[in-house]
Amino acid sequence: MAVATSSAATQPVRTASGREALPLAAYALGGVGLAGEAVVHVQQYFSLYHQVSWIGPLFLINAVACIVAIAGLSYAPTRGLAALAGIVISLVALVSLVVSYGNGLFGWQEAGWRPAITWIVVAEAGAVLFLAAALAWPSRLEAPRAVRRA
Repeated sequence: MAVATSSAATQPVRTASGREALPLAAYALGGVGLAGEAVVHVQQYFSLYHQVSWIGPLFLINAVACIVAIAGLSYAPTRGLAALAGIVISLVALVSLVVSYGNGLFGWQEAGWRPAITWIVVAEAGAVLFLAAALAWPSRLEAPRAVRRA
């Protein structure tokens, strides 16, 4: 008597098609940008900004927000919202950096250019670009195109 069983070995392996793999890669690279942003903000908090009122705590808040967005990117139902949040987080940080070089931000004015600023600009711009590209990618849930019959 034969018994039908189900095992992982007999189940088909689902792999992402090229159409699905590109936005997933963009989400992943956006997450890497957010992770880099978080790491640099934490490092800069402890090395320089921990005693600067407003700016220091904002660096830690940015890092926590990045981590929350990364967690959201890892779960498919929240991926779009997390990507949008990641874009906003990174854009606000970039604009804040620009403002701090001008009139200053909450009493803090940046002067000079350090390697950490280069890293943060690259990480934030990368996060914005990759997450925006992932969100702009056509959804696989689109209605199928009508088939023309001759």
